[in-house]
Amino acid sequence: MQLIHVGVVGTGSFGRHHVRHLSQHPRVGRVTVVDSDRARAEAVAATCGAAVETDLAALDVDAAVITVPTEWHRSVADRLIATKTHLFIEKPIAASDADAAHLIAAADRAGVILQVGHIERFSVLFQALSERVSGVRHIVARRLNMPRPVPPTADVVLDLMIHDIDLAISLAGSQVREISARGESEAAEAHLRFANGVTAELSASRLSEATQRTLHVDDATGSWCADLAAGTLTRTTAGRAEPQDLPAAHDNLGLEIDEFVRAALGEATPRVDGRAGAAALAVANRIRAALANPKLQLTA
Repeated sequence: MQLIHVGVVGTGSFGRHHVRHLSQHPRVGRVTVVDSDRARAEAVAATCGAAVETDLAALDVDAAVITVPTEWHRSVADRLIATKTHLFIEKPIAASDADAAHLIAAADRAGVILQVGHIERFSVLFQALSERVSGVRHIVARRLNMPRPVPPTADVVLDLMIHDIDLAISLAGSQVREISARGESEAAEAHLRFANGVTAELSASRLSEATQRTLHVDDATGSWCADLAAGTLTRTTAGRAEPQDLPAAHDNLGLEIDEFVRAALGEATPRVDGRAGAAALAVANRIRAALANPKLQLTA
């Protein structure tokens, strides 16, 4: 059985989870942690027997996961693509649309995998919903979090709403044509109209009194409600609500990492590739532009 060597660049809170999952994957023979802070890297590596490097130039792996701050995604990815390393980049794919396009082109030229970490695509609920809806007409997504002791540096669109932007694009199966938005850095609402006529309302907040993560979809014959926090999916037709049977729950990150490892081995195709990541970022940036100018409605 072929095994691969995978690097994890960045040992923040999410990078630690990647290291743990990769160290347990049956097709990963070795994991190397890269961080300029050796003590932090060694602390993470010690939990799973990973190797440690403090210099990215010393990393020689088959595939790598990038979990550094977004503004460093392009520079780190460029150096790894130059060595023909398959890449998984946590969302958002890059700090700008131009950087995203650059990384996609570079990965294409090098012939390497470029997968983006939109983890909600791997949810049992979303997979069941996407398989069962037919003729999507309208989408309503709510992603409301309570305040955190230390708010992220990214605004609420790049931090939270981008998850539902990606899900809405996937469900609509079309490009966004019109965008309007209102709000500010901690709470925002956006209205999208897709080229095929599907509409979407997205809300994200880091100021809520309670957590809410729901996805409502109206399709040709009724409506669906996926409660991502409660783990339930309900189908409503003619006023009758029917709870749906779902597959057994799984670890979303574990499934996402498994797909990346298999893609690096040539055994799978990432469902969230660089182009999907770039599409979500482009819509997020258009929403942010609309928030900066409330009178602005953006069309493609």
